[in-house]
Amino acid sequence: MRGAWEAALAAAAAAPVTLVVGANDTGKSTLVTRLAGVLAGAGHTVGVVDADLGQSDIGPPTTVGLGCVSRPLERLADAKVVALEFLGVTSPATCMQQTADATGRLVRRALAAGCDRVLVDTSGLVDGPFGRALKRLKIDRVTPDVLVALQRGAECEPILHAYADRPRPSIVRLPAAPTHRRTAAARQQARQRALEAHLAGAVPVTLDLAQLSARPALAKRGLAVIEVEGALVGLQAGDGATLGLGWVRTLDA
Repeated sequence: MRGAWEAALAAAAAAPVTLVVGANDTGKSTLVTRLAGVLAGAGHTVGVVDADLGQSDIGPPTTVGLGCVSRPLERLADAKVVALEFLGVTSPATCMQQTADATGRLVRRALAAGCDRVLVDTSGLVDGPFGRALKRLKIDRVTPDVLVALQRGAECEPILHAYADRPRPSIVRLPAAPTHRRTAAARQQARQRALEAHLAGAVPVTLDLAQLSARPALAKRGLAVIEVEGALVGLQAGDGATLGLGWVRTLDA
């Protein structure tokens, strides 16, 4: 395991962009946290893009987040949040393309802001046509220099195969970390706690509907009736950057 870690660190230290893939509970976030801390300690300006909508550590669930790491971390959630892209869902099932596009935009934003090393953490969807298509979309939008795969067996090989004969990304394979596997219920509870923690300090804000352009979240498109009061919403600037999240208390049309 030590040799695998050293290989991953050497590859990430030599490349501007590293993307990590693997199934649920294989140690992706732990690896990204450790890599980010070591690279920051070595003097690099490190950006981390968290592209796991359901189990996000940088920013709340329903978002793709960009964080800045300037020192060793115990948790990825301790990274300084620099930017968020609110997609309004916790599963990329309804927004594969949008999730991949948001991930690519935040990687480019990190590079433009002066990060000389960018690490991308991804969701645990790697199996089946959907999981493989999602990962390939993210890889193609990010165009990483290094692709690190954490595997229990060979579950990532169908994804890696598409890039095996290309000059980049270079591929580093690591054994999955011996972590505890969480149930679907435990994951849902973790999402709820993370969202509540993010909104714990929220204050009431009144917005003029005449000054806003509203659109439904991706999962709600095509529905004739949308429940607004009590809905989770994201406030975006004109350039698409997410300014913040909140709950709708009341709507006066």
